[in-house]
Amino acid sequence: MKIFMKYLCFSFLFFKFIILVQAGDSLGDPFDGNEFKNPNWLWSNEPEKWDISETRDGWLTIFGEHNRDLWATDDSNRLYQVHSGDFHIEASMIFDYADISTVQGVIALSPTTKDNRGREGDWVTLKLWGRGADNGNTAVLQYQARERDNEPGLIGTVPDYGQVKQGALPMYMRMQRKKDIFTTWFKLKEGDKWNLVGEYKSQLKDPLEVGIYSGIADGAGGKLTAHFEYFKDLDNPFTVESKNKLSTIWGQIKSSE
Repeated sequence: MKIFMKYLCFSFLFFKFIILVQAGDSLGDPFDGNEFKNPNWLWSNEPEKWDISETRDGWLTIFGEHNRDLWATDDSNRLYQVHSGDFHIEASMIFDYADISTVQGVIALSPTTKDNRGREGDWVTLKLWGRGADNGNTAVLQYQARERDNEPGLIGTVPDYGQVKQGALPMYMRMQRKKDIFTTWFKLKEGDKWNLVGEYKSQLKDPLEVGIYSGIADGAGGKLTAHFEYFKDLDNPFTVESKNKLSTIWGQIKSSE
């Protein structure tokens, strides 16, 4: 019995070691259970109200706060990990908003890079912009850098997404960095093929802050509930423990569309 218990304890500690090693290398997190599985997450403007699995089982939920825009400045509720070099990430989300200007998406931000106006901090983001009544209460998909979307590869309104009536809007986003080239895609359902948004050249300096964000741009009114199902690292999948206690590689199967 003592030998068995020692073996069991050793196996458990070894498994936890493998998880921590993998978490240190991977940007991924399944947002399962009731806490982050990846210990490397950091908040910029941590929201007053957020949870994992309480509001929606197996999802991270952020309740929208006012004055949390991401355009000329980053005031959003942003969840990120520090990373240098290439990456390839995917996020599944639901953008549930009404009657106000709101933002939600994926981002790679360099706090040490100056933008085209000489301001410290620049980024690349694929963003769902929920527009208020002045713009017909519709959402559009945008590919932007800091306060600009008119450079080659960026776009203010992605034609393949169009203008979608406000409500609970599903979205899958992907972003890939290869040296100075940032490429983004989107799709609406799991089985859909990926739609290319654009390829953008940006000399963002490492380390980057790679992650997700949400927020209400205006000071009052409306609502936003931002749901995130997962954050996948397609280059380096995150090792997690399945419900039957067997070791699994989460996100191992990559989409080839």
